[in-house]
Amino acid sequence: MNNDNISTNSQKQNKIILKASAGTGKTYRLSLEYIANLIKGVNYKNIVVMTFTKKATAEIKDRIYDFLYQIAFEKYDWIGLEKSLKELYGFSNDEILKKNLQNIYFEMIKNKDEIRIYTIDGFTNRIFKNTIAPYFSVYNYETIDTEEDKFYSDILIKIIENSYYFEKFKFILDEEKDRKNISTYVKIIKSLLDMQEKFLLAGDNYKEINLIPKNKKININFVENMENIFQNIKEIAEIKGKSSEEILNEKFIDIFKKFEKLNQESADVSLNQNKKIEFILENKDTIFDKGNIWNGKKTGGKDAKELLDEMKEEQEILREKISSYLFEQEILPTDKKIKDLAKIIFDITEQMKLNTKRFTHTDISTYTYKFIFNKELGFVKTDKNNNNTVTNDFLELIGGQIDTIMIDEFQDTSILQWKILQLLLSSAKNIICVGDEKQSIYNWRGGEKELFENLENLIDGNVQNLEKSYRSYKQIIENVNKIFTNYNENWKYTNSLYRDDEEYQNGYFGYYFQERKSRYSNDEEKPEKAYEEMIRNLKNGKIQNFGKSCIICRGNKELAEITARLNEEKIPFTLESNSSILDYRAIKPLYKLIKFFVYHNFIYLLEFMRSDLIGCLNDHVKYLVENKTFIEKYITADFNFSDNLKNGIRFEHFVENFGNCKEKENLMKYKNIDFLERNSLSFSETLEKIKELYKLSVNLNDKYEKENFSKKIIQSFDVTSFYSTNSDIKNIFQFFNILKEFDNLYEFVVHIEDEKDKLRQISSSDENAINLMTIHKSKGLEFDTIIYYRKGKNSGNNFKTFETYFNYDNNFLNVTNFLIVFSKYAKNVKKIKEYEIIAEKNIQKEKMEEINADYVALTRAKKNLLLYFEAYITKNGYSDDLVNKLIDVYDENSEFEIGKITETERKIMENSENLSENMENIELKKTKISNEILKTYFSDDKFKIKNSSITLEKEFKRKKGLAMHYYFEHILTDIENDAKLAKSALLSRYGNMLGKKIVEELIVRMDKFIESNNDIYDKKYKVYTEFEIYDSDGKKRIIDRINIDEENKKIYIYDYKTGFEPETNEKYQEQINEYRNILSEKISGNYQIFVKLLEV
Repeated sequence: MNNDNISTNSQKQNKIILKASAGTGKTYRLSLEYIANLIKGVNYKNIVVMTFTKKATAEIKDRIYDFLYQIAFEKYDWIGLEKSLKELYGFSNDEILKKNLQNIYFEMIKNKDEIRIYTIDGFTNRIFKNTIAPYFSVYNYETIDTEEDKFYSDILIKIIENSYYFEKFKFILDEEKDRKNISTYVKIIKSLLDMQEKFLLAGDNYKEINLIPKNKKININFVENMENIFQNIKEIAEIKGKSSEEILNEKFIDIFKKFEKLNQESADVSLNQNKKIEFILENKDTIFDKGNIWNGKKTGGKDAKELLDEMKEEQEILREKISSYLFEQEILPTDKKIKDLAKIIFDITEQMKLNTKRFTHTDISTYTYKFIFNKELGFVKTDKNNNNTVTNDFLELIGGQIDTIMIDEFQDTSILQWKILQLLLSSAKNIICVGDEKQSIYNWRGGEKELFENLENLIDGNVQNLEKSYRSYKQIIENVNKIFTNYNENWKYTNSLYRDDEEYQNGYFGYYFQERKSRYSNDEEKPEKAYEEMIRNLKNGKIQNFGKSCIICRGNKELAEITARLNEEKIPFTLESNSSILDYRAIKPLYKLIKFFVYHNFIYLLEFMRSDLIGCLNDHVKYLVENKTFIEKYITADFNFSDNLKNGIRFEHFVENFGNCKEKENLMKYKNIDFLERNSLSFSETLEKIKELYKLSVNLNDKYEKENFSKKIIQSFDVTSFYSTNSDIKNIFQFFNILKEFDNLYEFVVHIEDEKDKLRQISSSDENAINLMTIHKSKGLEFDTIIYYRKGKNSGNNFKTFETYFNYDNNFLNVTNFLIVFSKYAKNVKKIKEYEIIAEKNIQKEKMEEINADYVALTRAKKNLLLYFEAYITKNGYSDDLVNKLIDVYDENSEFEIGKITETERKIMENSENLSENMENIELKKTKISNEILKTYFSDDKFKIKNSSITLEKEFKRKKGLAMHYYFEHILTDIENDAKLAKSALLSRYGNMLGKKIVEELIVRMDKFIESNNDIYDKKYKVYTEFEIYDSDGKKRIIDRINIDEENKKIYIYDYKTGFEPETNEKYQEQINEYRNILSEKISGNYQIFVKLLEV
């Protein structure tokens, strides 16, 4: 490998493109690239790293800290790491300055918030938050994963209510002819919004925008071609001694007869011609169907060959001419209508999102790109090479200068993201892009692997290939190589290498597939599914360490089938989810209701009422919206009517006691819609329950109240009966376990929103449970054993309202084509050569992504790889290319295996009988949890977290302690100014949580301490607060304050003791002594270290 990959010339851009196959150590290499930049003198604050997932950002950040620590302090594998640095970058011993690296390590630990490692969505969000959002006076907003259907319904309502918008929408009604089904139009709005990125990228400079015909003479002489074909049919029929009907394809017999009748109907040539044009266009779908107008079996032979050849040519010309006619007269005008409507939808959406301050990650990317070039903002300028680049003001807003930029998983970058990144690349001195075209599996959400394939030319970069796998054993690598070598002429693959270690010379590979037909008659017996063999192998102990194993499937439907069978066979499993508990189906409606109580935002109430738990229909929602003011008043206000119920007031009585006749008349309409199918509650009873809960939410979780909020919300809507699976119960339990720690709903919502990414959904699993996940979820992970189940190619209904023909030039600078058509015109458009090429390119992309998905699945395995496939039989072999490849490579029928199963040792059950017995016990526990949850967890006399010493009083004390530590964290050596900043920060974070009065009391107390201990805050010290260190086991410790006296070579470690901590003084003294021992191992030079507890 070339040792001069990164030039030391700071004036020249260093551009490295790492093409890293699966398991080849790209995180290791990226971490070394980061360290190399530090050695070269690049400030860590000026290095930006972007990757695809939060897990990946955490992994690379940890790896950088780890490598830097090992090299700086010569610990663990520092010699190996230094060797790699020297080989890759040509460093000498004199260039790797340990003292400098130690200082950098301490600086990075101290200023961890200034380390710029993000997901690409997170980085774009940072740009949006600091540069674009303030332009619209948006300073706080909610980031959501996806919009719910109601959002798109609201857009439809706004279109219908506006006469101008509705006029622009009418053509959709004419096209769809499905006016009763509102969901059809909601889907159309959603599909157009999904195209907004294409609209932004296309702008107003692409071919189709200038193609609307202007008084152009329309070519309609396709009638002549149809007449020529039918004339040849007659002549061939005469030669063959048959009737014309016998020569025709069955579908064209009726068309032929009617066409002939038109020839005889009118002497007016012009009128007759127009009727024929109309008739041909009415039958265009039949004309464009597969096959010919004639019956090939009846037209063969030398006697008719010349006429047949003429017909073939006429048929091709006929289809091309009809396509051209339709393109100019119907497709282009409709394309313009669709785009005009789309722009209206975009404007409505933008206004709604700015008003509600709720944005998806896609929204954030879209609006960032849309407004970043706005001249008013002044964020983009033209450099001396006439390229767009960002201004210094822009860089300052997003964290400062960027000297080095590293982009991981580049193959998943969208063109829009690339356009934003390009602005930053031109200002960076060092560019490192890492990716693998073979792992590009996000085309469906805009990922463009061609960007990475052509990146070498786009940025004039230096390509390096990482081909040695450090993940997988020999049998995995060799068999994956066999499968993917020469897999497809358009799919490039280079054989991977494997490690030389003795351990890595082992491994297991095997496959099993079940032959089946795509259809079976009623009296035919269907073969069992291929995964039944997998189930048998799991039960018989072929794989024993379930925790280190994973079943991967293409989609959620296959996972659902397998989880059902695993449940039946009592095999423990974990259905992997990266989703927050707030997105769990049983939690979402409850959380919406809680947010309504906190924020009084009526939208949250509507979302709760529309949820599966309550089951309100459109009529109910309409009633709520029309009577919004009075519904809110009913829920939140107190009343003194004489017939109040014990725990609230009946909705019926609220309405009857209403004064205004017209408003009362509207409210009385609830009686027409009072029936609900869920929970045996009526519509009005549901509102009554919500009112009761609102009252209880004021004194949240008061353990002295007979009725507490947590218990009541479960009971009111019979939550654990409606959501009753073991997984449901566990997630509900976890959610309320968190809620029970708070006596204020606002505090709870703030906390859980801050922590939502860490609060993962819980699955029904035990310690030795087999993992299940989709290919997309598995990307970036590895397991000892991978079991890949493949059902076969998706043959479901993929019908779309629109087909889009979108194309870029070779350098991704300009959009060349952007055409939107209704899907019914797709066959016509494809007869036009340039759109046929685009359509074929899109098909090819989908096919390549299917191969990529298989590659990702197979390369997750470290030791063992087992494949189970459904093999559908066709006339030409199997429908699945991967099955055909296995047959080709291994020359076997339905199964093959090589090697020996190798697993990480664990304590396992002796046989499958023990497994069954154990699972029976688990099932009994499941039932018990479900039935007893209200009696135990929510019982009045046991309203505490079991096996925990946490109480609300202790929790409040703990938070006061955290608040004091947070204040001291801001106090360095400039006491007057530091205190101002500390007070502001403390009130911002803890003011609502603890109350302003308590926070101010704490500030007075802390200021007195600082005044009495002024010497600790002397300006002669170099100070680190909240300083992170790691012990020899890698366990993190946080030191409250470190003072370094450089002149006298003394270090002082301080730990604040606020009186709110549960630990004893002895425990604290032991802890602070441990800090001294750890720090003494990490520092160089003759420093004396002193420790002291500071009692505040």
